[in-house]
Amino acid sequence: MLLSCSFGLIGIVLLTAYCLFGALAAPQIAYWTMTPKVKEMLEDAGISRKFERKNVVLLTVITTVILAGFFVVIWYAGKQGTESGMNLLQLSIRFLIFWWMVTIYDAVVLDWYVFTKTRIFGILFQKKTGKEPPAWSVEPQWDGKEIYKLIIEAMISVIMAWVFLKIYG
Repeated sequence: MLLSCSFGLIGIVLLTAYCLFGALAAPQIAYWTMTPKVKEMLEDAGISRKFERKNVVLLTVITTVILAGFFVVIWYAGKQGTESGMNLLQLSIRFLIFWWMVTIYDAVVLDWYVFTKTRIFGILFQKKTGKEPPAWSVEPQWDGKEIYKLIIEAMISVIMAWVFLKIYG
């Protein structure tokens, strides 16, 4: 259990790094993920919806590095689990712990707390535009699909556990 949680903590660190570096590299992502009020603030500040070439390259590099990190963690967690004798249920729970730690952290800490309760949005806005932000934090946005994501992650966890047991079992 402790080892499974440590894999989840590594996932949380990777997700946090991706979000912070991604927000600095390409604030245009906010056009697809933020509320209409935030989109309006970005447009009023002159932040274009289009990515500059250097931002595309930087975001691609960041995405590749973080995805590689996730892949290594998942591969190591699956291989170590099968080699230690975990069965389908135990390995599925390990992957579920990983995914749910990352998902819940993303929803509660990154999506809700960081952007709605801290000044990080305003700081990023000011860094990108050099202007005083119209708002230092943003209103929360919940898409109502979190429960579906959690169910899908449970199914993916079982499938991944089955694959690892077939490969390494």
